[in-house]
Amino acid sequence: MEDVKVYWILSYMQTGSAKTWHDYVVILMFKRQQSFTTSDELLREIDQKFGDTDKRTIQSLKIRTLQQGDKLADEHVQDFEKAALEAGYEGYPLVVEFKHSLNAGLWRRLMELQPMPVTIEQWYDKAITMDHQWKVAKTEEGFYGKVNGTVRKPPQYGQQEQGHGQGQASSSQQGYQ
Repeated sequence: MEDVKVYWILSYMQTGSAKTWHDYVVILMFKRQQSFTTSDELLREIDQKFGDTDKRTIQSLKIRTLQQGDKLADEHVQDFEKAALEAGYEGYPLVVEFKHSLNAGLWRRLMELQPMPVTIEQWYDKAITMDHQWKVAKTEEGFYGKVNGTVRKPPQYGQQEQGHGQGQASSSQQGYQ
């Protein structure tokens, strides 16, 4: 039964260096110079030959390139926490990477806080809170039609409201501008 599993796994090695290694291993297996007693043994060998040689570096690159984009802060925090766990980041370097991953407007508002957050948990909490408050403010602004104490004029029939036409970035993409 294990032989069937081994050959089934090898059957997926169809291109590139995996195909070259597959051909070499199969020849050795037919000559009885190489054998895998279990499919797990083959999988360990494949991982050793073709797996990420430096998973921590790859995970570090992932966390360093992660950006909030148009995601809500709570969704971004979940993605960031997962990447941080995989990369093994903690302490101050984690805070630095989190700040770097935020939208510019949210980052700016967090940097203006007195006192500023210190721990990563405080950064997560404040980012989620401020993002939520900003979204509520934008919703109320749209509902009540006021900006900085002035009443917006309703758009004329057939015209789009200024700043809300096609090609405009969504509020979360504008980054609290």
